[in-house]
Amino acid sequence: MLKRKAVRWTSDRDLSPRNEQFSFGSTTLVLPSHIWFTPEAIILDAADVYTDVLWLWEVFKRAVPLFIFRVFALILLFLLVISPKAQAESILTNGATQAAPIQKQAASIKISTQVVAREAPVIRWPVPLTYISTYFSYHHQGIDIPSRYGQKVYPFEHGKVVSAGWDGGFGKKVVVKHEDGLFTTYAHLSSIQVVKGQPVSTKTTVGNVGTTGYATGAHLHFEIRSKNGAINPLALLP
Repeated sequence: MLKRKAVRWTSDRDLSPRNEQFSFGSTTLVLPSHIWFTPEAIILDAADVYTDVLWLWEVFKRAVPLFIFRVFALILLFLLVISPKAQAESILTNGATQAAPIQKQAASIKISTQVVAREAPVIRWPVPLTYISTYFSYHHQGIDIPSRYGQKVYPFEHGKVVSAGWDGGFGKKVVVKHEDGLFTTYAHLSSIQVVKGQPVSTKTTVGNVGTTGYATGAHLHFEIRSKNGAINPLALLP
């Protein structure tokens, strides 16, 4: 910022004062300080005023460009703020104008929807897993799971009993059909707790582990079949 230099052209001059009184008709005015009326004093005062004007001009030249820049920046910022809003309002207005005929045309169209919810299948081991004594193979289309005698047997997933009774070497056996088209078999049971046609869930006891049929110890023979044939239970069990 420019600092004005204090320049007083009359500081080194000793000018003799002249009339300290002014008369206005019958009234005399006494001035509080000396006033110089000499031509030299007038010229020096004018030079002092000219110096002040030059200093103000320098201040003006530096201040005006900065002021104009700030005003321009404020105008630009204002335009940047209102421009997206105006554009969005224009888009909404045009969209509403164009959508009005479409809404009139679509007023006669009725849409019917239906939401169908199905319970996600829950898959479980029919008995607590201990170990597998006999694995799935071409000659043994299931797995044998050793378990304590009398252990409760549960369905692989919910379904409906299609067979419950004695079946030769399988001993007491239960077959359940599931909604996904699979059939599961539970064999060598000591007892059967369901009947044919009974709906079952994964919490229903279908029987108890035993040694009926051709069995050398208490275990569950478990099979899974589809319309295409036997499936390795270990590929589906969690």
